Amino acid sequence: MNLTNLNGLPDAFVKAVRNDSYVGGGDISVTRLIDAPQRRFLNKTYKDYVVEDVSDRVWSLMGQCMHTLLERANTSALVEQRLYMEVGGWKLSGQFDRLHLGDKTLQDWKMTTVYKAEGSVDWERQLNILRILAKHNGYEVDKLQVIAVLRDWKMSESLRNPEYPSGNVQVIDVRVWSDDEAMAYIKQRIDMHQAADRGEVVLCSDEERWYAGTTYALMKEGGKRAKKVSVNLEDLGVPEKGYVIEERKGGYRRCENYCEVAPFCTQFKSTQQGVHDDNEY
Repeated sequence: MNLTNLNGLPDAFVKAVRNDSYVGGGDISVTRLIDAPQRRFLNKTYKDYVVEDVSDRVWSLMGQCMHTLLERANTSALVEQRLYMEVGGWKLSGQFDRLHLGDKTLQDWKMTTVYKAEGSVDWERQLNILRILAKHNGYEVDKLQVIAVLRDWKMSESLRNPEYPSGNVQVIDVRVWSDDEAMAYIKQRIDMHQAADRGEVVLCSDEERWYAGTTYALMKEGGKRAKKVSVNLEDLGVPEKGYVIEERKGGYRRCENYCEVAPFCTQFKSTQQGVHDDNEY
């Protein structure tokens, strides 16, 4: 990984990013397991050529501040322990943020957005895998929670909108999977990552690529907010006088803006060229 500093950020910030103390361990971590196998494979294959700017790490860096808060809490709960288990010939590792042994609650503390706090399937996957790791290592977990610090929360919106979060920190309960459901998911993901490591084609899914389909918005001429939005143009009918229909092109947001290995990915390149990409990297 090669880090750039295109925005000329202070040296202290750059060093803070470079001196990341994260240590994974094992053959694959929980975070990598739930991520796209192709992305992990390309990161490993092109590690000497991948480029990322330090400014892209700002929220990851801020999220590490949570660990300091947990250390300061000084409670009887277990904090930031890394656990391991063997699955399909690989050693899976994962680190939980906080496990309260008394009420058997496993928590993950996250700095996130209001939008994501409405529901993230990746959070559910992550915490349920951590629950299985905890159980394998002798800890019973009955409840899963995300402690979400909302970095873009606005008081004005909370006063206006009853469905908006009431505060900038939310406790979110996460659905607990059965052991069978969790183990089936873990084994499936291990198989996919092992296949990618063998050089087999494991294409990223639309979900992993953050696909947003094309939509159509009925807009008042000169206006900024849509009166109605639909994925089907026919649903909007013929616009009345003073209104226009705006086409909002879809795309793969992660590939286009947030994936550091996109320059090495033929699936992404074929999408850009309008080529069907079912059988190639």
